[in-house]
Parts: sequence; C-alpha cells; structure tokens
Amino acid sequence: MPRVRIATGCHPHNAKHYDDALEAALRERLADPRTSAVGEIGLDFHYDFSPRDDQRSAFRRQLRVARECGLPVILHVREAHDEALAIMRDEGFPEAGTLLHCFNLDWNVLEPWVEAGCYVAFGGPLTFKKSDDVREAAARVPADRLLTETDAPYMTPEPLRGTACGPEHVIFTAERLAEVRGCAPGDERAALLRQLLQNARTLLDREPTAWQERAARAFYADAFATLDGAAPAAAHGQ
Repeated sequence: MPRVRIATGCHPHNAKHYDDALEAALRERLADPRTSAVGEIGLDFHYDFSPRDDQRSAFRRQLRVARECGLPVILHVREAHDEALAIMRDEGFPEAGTLLHCFNLDWNVLEPWVEAGCYVAFGGPLTFKKSDDVREAAARVPADRLLTETDAPYMTPEPLRGTACGPEHVIFTAERLAEVRGCAPGDERAALLRQLLQNARTLLDREPTAWQERAARAFYADAFATLDGAAPAAAHGQ
C-alpha cells in the first residue's frame, strides 16, 4: 500500500522501558522510508503508567532523535500540556513539524501550541454533546493547521459512540468540524476537506529525509554483509 505512512515512537505509557537499546531499535525503524513521524511521544499524567521522570526523559530523548532524523513529532499529552509545552520550548520544536494528537480541551490550553506553529488533530470528542469548549477551539485553529483523526479504536464520534472507531467514522468528525467553522455544504465544505487532506499530506506524506536515506543504506549494507559472511559457512555445512 504505497500511500500508507508510519509513525513510530515510545508512548509515555511505556517510557519506563526507554533505554539505549530501545532507542537503537527506534532508529532502525525510523530508517524505513515509509516512516513519516516520531510518535506518539509525550507526557501522560492521567494514568502515570510510567514514572513521570521516565516520561520526561523519554520525551526529551525522542525529540532529539526526531530533530536529528528531520522528522515531525506526533504528541500524546494528557493532563500535562503546560509541562509538555515547556519541554518543547526548551528542546526546540522540530523544523519538520509538530502534531498535537486528538486534542479535546479548550482554546486557552491550545492557543500557545497554535502560536508555536503546531498542527492540531481533532477526533471524536469534537462531536460529543458536552464538548462545546473543544468545538470553540477547533473554530479558531488556522485552516492550514487542522487535521482530523480517528484515534481508533477509541473516541468514536457521535452518533456511533459505544462502538469501535474506525477510519470510516472520520466523516462524522469532519462534518462537525465544517459546521463549527461555518462551512456550508457545497463548495465551502469541499474546500475545507481539500485543505484537511493537503495538511495531512504536507505534514506526513513526505519524501525520505537525508538521514533516512543514509541510515537505510547503512542498515541494508550491514544486512547484506552479514548474509554474505554467513553464506560460505552454510554451504560448507551442506
């Protein structure tokens, strides 16, 4: 499937496992030219499945990897937006871009992220009956920074809450987004949908970076060298 793109990273839930070996495995996967982002990375202070210091360390380390690789980051942030923003400012926002994943809070929380040039993805919560604050925030994001998403299998939009979410359900989120932004059915709505698609492609449907090309060549060279070195021994054993 040539249009499929991959994001890979150590989620904050698993940050306690982040070490040099895991980072080496991450770099190997980032060398895949289909990989278009490092993520989901960030901070989750709601569940605290990993100690917060481990989350902070893994977050910072992966931001540095993303910058080295020339890739954007996809952020998972829960009950930690102020601290995550402080870390991003301290480490530096990747030139390739930052996507704030499945945003479901108000404009006061979102505004500094938008001012920093981040993309913002809205999922099912945009459609929930009690999510007026989310809708107000979505109405204020610049059109060239908006994305929709599923967060599958969670966050199924209205009117299908309670079922597993899938890619086909994003149409309900997109429809609600068009409504809150005042885009009437027809040309206005079509223009918004084209913009959403363009935003996603600009951020994620990218050519391999120079780092990826170098890393992929090195990885495959090592793999073939290993195979070549093993071939005589295998032949000798037959």
